[in-house]
Amino acid sequence: MKNIILILFIMTALSCKSQKIEVKEVNNFELNNLIGNLSAFKTYTLTNNLVNIVIVKNLSGSAKNEESDEVSNNLYLSKCEFGELPICKLYISEDFINLNIEKVYEDKTNIKIDITSGNYNRRKLNTILISKN
Repeated sequence: MKNIILILFIMTALSCKSQKIEVKEVNNFELNNLIGNLSAFKTYTLTNNLVNIVIVKNLSGSAKNEESDEVSNNLYLSKCEFGELPICKLYISEDFINLNIEKVYEDKTNIKIDITSGNYNRRKLNTILISKN
């Protein structure tokens, strides 16, 4: 039995190939800043649309809370129709404190994104509407 296992292991090892993976540095300041400060990315599949939500941290102290280096966040929303050549639209909403995505849903005319934001003692619930057209 040990010989059969050894033969199977050798056959498996002989059939494996290694890949040469090349990694290149990206010298694009805006892209480096966006990816480097990404704090959340999530995709939501709806009836005829795909919604990507990206939350990006701003600079230290951007939340403007006294005696704090807390950061605010920018919210990027991408809405793409399903299909071979999808039409996509990108939106941004800026300077949220403690941003949280609560729910993404749709009705007949709009995509709705419920978010909460604000300091812990003054959190607000807001709904962002994006037209399906």
